Amino acid sequence: MGENLKVAEKEKNKNGTEEDTITKDLIIEQLEELRRRIIIPIVAFIVCFIGSLPFSKKMLDVFLSQFKSVVQFFIFTSPLESFWVHVKVSAYFSLFISLPIFIWQMWLFVSPALYPNERKLVSRIILGVIFLFLLGTLFCFFIVLPKSLNFLIKTFSSEKIQAMISISDFFSFVLKFSLSFGLAFQTPIIAVILIKSGLVERESLKKMRAYIIVLAFVVSAIITPTPDALTQTVLAVPLILLWELGILLSRFI
Repeated sequence: MGENLKVAEKEKNKNGTEEDTITKDLIIEQLEELRRRIIIPIVAFIVCFIGSLPFSKKMLDVFLSQFKSVVQFFIFTSPLESFWVHVKVSAYFSLFISLPIFIWQMWLFVSPALYPNERKLVSRIILGVIFLFLLGTLFCFFIVLPKSLNFLIKTFSSEKIQAMISISDFFSFVLKFSLSFGLAFQTPIIAVILIKSGLVERESLKKMRAYIIVLAFVVSAIITPTPDALTQTVLAVPLILLWELGILLSRFI
């Protein structure tokens, strides 16, 4: 009896050791694949950054041409300020190109572990996030910012007060608000995730409509660069419509 127990114990230890070895090998294999997936977008970023540096001045001119009717010229207050702005233009352009590659590589890494229905849901959410982020940033860049800058500069300028805007401050200003709008436009995704995860029922969100409208105006008041009600409404109305769209889409996703 004792000998049988010893044999069984040895078999158990052997099986446990084999399972530990398989688990370690699997983890190492997964880490190697993850490293390979991460290296690809990093290389894409570096190549794009180096390749775009000679064209950074042209890209900056295209970027600023959207605001030429509002701001006639820009200044820089230190010898390196304009240089670093050109570097930032290339860096953000490279990030814009390499980010979709990074998302795609992470999807290839994660998707095999998901069930078919989970892959379908997650892929739709990822595409929705990308589309709404681009929509929000473009909406801010082409509609909100030109009107806001026109209001700020023309309203608060006079014969004795003239705008002399630093290129670095202006670039950071545009970037910050464009990204803020891109994030604010994720409201349909938030609504879909809340409903699909079971945290909130669809009917409950419908009953919260009045609170959502107030919250949309509060968020727009924080994000928009001007205090006028028109600019805030320009953001609040799309946020409300996008929230309603998220509730509607949750029926079909």
